[in-house]
Amino acid sequence: MKTTDSNSCVMKTNILHGSKYSLLCSLFLTLCSVINAQNVDDNKVNFAYIQLPAKKIDSGWKTYKIIYNHLYKDANNDSLKLLEVRKQQELAKFNAEFAVWKQKKDVLDKDYYTKMAAYEKVVNSGGTATMPNAPIYPVAPVYNPNLIIQQHSELKDTELANKVKLQGYEVGEGGLLVLIDLYPLRGNRIIERKTGSGATTKYEYVYQYTLPVGLTVTTSDGTVLYKEILFDQERNDVINKYASRYEYLAWKIDHEATFFQEMESKARAYVFGEVDRVVNDQFGFVKMNRETEVYSIKKYKSYEYSDVTEAYTMTTQALSLVAKDRNRSSAIPKIDQAIAKWKAILEESNLYDEKARVNDKITAMIHCNLSELYIWKGDFASADLELNLALNSGVFKFKNESERRRDFFTYQKNRWEAQYQ
Repeated sequence: MKTTDSNSCVMKTNILHGSKYSLLCSLFLTLCSVINAQNVDDNKVNFAYIQLPAKKIDSGWKTYKIIYNHLYKDANNDSLKLLEVRKQQELAKFNAEFAVWKQKKDVLDKDYYTKMAAYEKVVNSGGTATMPNAPIYPVAPVYNPNLIIQQHSELKDTELANKVKLQGYEVGEGGLLVLIDLYPLRGNRIIERKTGSGATTKYEYVYQYTLPVGLTVTTSDGTVLYKEILFDQERNDVINKYASRYEYLAWKIDHEATFFQEMESKARAYVFGEVDRVVNDQFGFVKMNRETEVYSIKKYKSYEYSDVTEAYTMTTQALSLVAKDRNRSSAIPKIDQAIAKWKAILEESNLYDEKARVNDKITAMIHCNLSELYIWKGDFASADLELNLALNSGVFKFKNESERRRDFFTYQKNRWEAQYQ
């Protein structure tokens, strides 16, 4: 029995050692595979491009002119008229209250003078009398001629000169006419929001308002290309947060006289920035910057990848030319060369052998690179195909990259087709 037990222990030990050896061999082979696998080099490439307008632009439109309609001045005039009405109302109210007060005062004075007359007669006759107390009058009404009404600040032409600029055009007659209607600030009020409790209580004060802007873009012959009322929704600007309401009331005393103009200035700065963005989104040729990944292969001892390096270099050179023309005509010859170079490498693609020079990973990488090139050539059918090939490659890295590029691809496609189809 002892001999059997001993042999059993030896067998179990050998099996255990054999399992460990097999596991170590497996890990070693996996490590060798990782070491020998082709490593993709992620290269962040930055280049400029011209964002095309969302609206169709005739090539003859090369100039623009901006006209501002100061509609807030009408509100100022209405406010002045209202101020005059309020002054008249205030004066009429004062006169009515003064008449009542004067009547009460006259009654008190008459009673006092009657008593003083009796007192004076006694004293003049050598008698002794107690002088009557002077009357206590009711509080007299006060007339305030300096009523205050909010007036919108007037915008000068010098202030407006660079608020909105249509990029890709020169200022001048005979092109696009941009009409901007400047409405007054509406519905402005301050609201309080209480948050927290106990020692964490905070009072947040928010300025609510609406500041709409009318935007109309026409051609020189009067054809309306765009007409909208923008920002006709209520906005909220946080003023500040306080631990006590009374801190806000103390702040308000110091800022009440200038607060409206300060908030108006802030609101106008926001809407001018947005109007500039909307006008250029719809009609401008805006120089933008794109950061994307263009992939290559790190140095690899089993294969030579100079053709990949050359294709990568051609790609970055082609992308650097994209911003030279709206239709990318300067870049397209170089783009075609880069595409041809990547396509030549793809002829070696072997999706079923991970040790192949152009295996599934390298193939998916090239599809991603090609998708970027086709976007800037304006060939969106091919760009879509390349994105789908990368998406369905099974290579997680390039599947994700394909999904990330999809929104940008669609955005550029819509703008390209608006101009060139």
